Amino acid sequence: MQWWLSVFFLVNGVWVSGDDIDGWSSRAYPTEDACLERKSFAERECREHPLEHSAMWYCSPGAPMSEPPDELKGLSC
Repeated sequence: MQWWLSVFFLVNGVWVSGDDIDGWSSRAYPTEDACLERKSFAERECREHPLEHSAMWYCSPGAPMSEPPDELKGLSC
């Protein structure tokens, strides 16, 4: 089973899937460990080189996430 690394950006108070933003897309990895390793890398890079918008990264099995997880709903900062 593939694992997908998905990103969500906080844009104007709304969490938006990276797949909906030009230049960003979810990416498949062969294992959960590979996905989590890349997630850690992405989070570290965002800390060292902040993006224009806040970003949250998630690994999910089977398919990329298209909707923000419940923990982000209602979170606006």
